[in-house]
Amino acid sequence: LITLVSVCVYLVLIPIALINSVPGFIPDIVVFMLFPLDFNWLYDTLRLNPITFSLLNLGPLPHALGIFGWYNTSPFPFQWDHFTHLAGLFPPAIVFTIFFSQWMDEKILTKKNLLLLASVFLLVSGIGAMIELSEFLGYLSLGFGEGGFQFGPGDGTDAASIDDIGGGWINTGWDLIYNTVAI
Repeated sequence: LITLVSVCVYLVLIPIALINSVPGFIPDIVVFMLFPLDFNWLYDTLRLNPITFSLLNLGPLPHALGIFGWYNTSPFPFQWDHFTHLAGLFPPAIVFTIFFSQWMDEKILTKKNLLLLASVFLLVSGIGAMIELSEFLGYLSLGFGEGGFQFGPGDGTDAASIDDIGGGWINTGWDLIYNTVAI
């Protein structure tokens, strides 16, 4: 049921993206629709429960909600892009911590536990780095625009003034910082 609801949530966003004239988000949303199917398949392997399963499925939702223009004008007192990185990587950090806990010692501060937590940190950091890589490769092939496969206004500036703030690397740097905070 959670899988079906999650897929439907993303499915509903596709026509809204078209109505709001931001079709650049549609490839992202289509990819996000596949995640619940993957997570359903991995449910037992990752030792998920209904809460962690739901969090994983809905983790990408803030990015998809960018169809409402929140990358340009955030409903929060900080950039929407930063929120999407926090919300998107927090669930995998929880899931992988729970998954690795099966090998942890009962004592908290052991070398083994610290190594397992470092592994979680590196694993989730790698997911964040892959997100940034997809954004960069999308920008190289598709150019400036909206969506995770392009570099656009939600990444801090418009195409004309990107070089004035230090180029696209400044956005990548901030995204990686917020990825780290999420872990």
